[in-house]
Amino acid sequence: MREVTTDRAMAYTVDTEKVAEKSRSTGKMRLVIMLSSTLAVGFLLGYLASAFVPLVPQPQPPATPTAAAPGPKLSPSEIDAALKAAHASLEAGDLKAAWDKYHQVLISDLNQVEALTHLGVIMMGSGRPDEAIRLYDRALRLNPQYAHALFDKGQALKEKGDAKGATEAFKRFLALVPPDSDDAKRVKGWIAEIARPDKPSQENAETSK
Repeated sequence: MREVTTDRAMAYTVDTEKVAEKSRSTGKMRLVIMLSSTLAVGFLLGYLASAFVPLVPQPQPPATPTAAAPGPKLSPSEIDAALKAAHASLEAGDLKAAWDKYHQVLISDLNQVEALTHLGVIMMGSGRPDEAIRLYDRALRLNPQYAHALFDKGQALKEKGDAKGATEAFKRFLALVPPDSDDAKRVKGWIAEIARPDKPSQENAETSK
């Protein structure tokens, strides 16, 4: 009876060791999987950082959304649809949704000046004019005649107090748009305001009434 008990004890010990060994093996596999996942995420973040500098650095202000994880690349028609959806989100004040859509467009086309410029708009709205200007400059390097980027860059420089830079951007903008357009008239007013910094703008005067 003792021999049987001993045999059972030995068998139990062997089974326990097998279970322990299996657990250790499973633990190692989980560790490998976790490390692999961590490395994959690190690689992805590294790719985004190199692809979108200075787009992706995680914004500090709470109002600025963080970038979404990249999805599948979009076709030209899907890019157009994504831009329309992003613009609609931006106009509705949903910065996170707009940010994610613009980034998705840029994952598919790094040279998409419309998405770059509107990311600059989001940065301006989040109180980060320097990063916004870098985005506008990036768009203008790709397309020096992209009027929207010139318009927004001029506004950003004006808000920073860079009269010379703002005037230069605005004049480049005026050379690209119809002189009697509403935007042209507005920009001409800003140029005049910059030239007379001691006088309040018409908009400010009306606001103070």
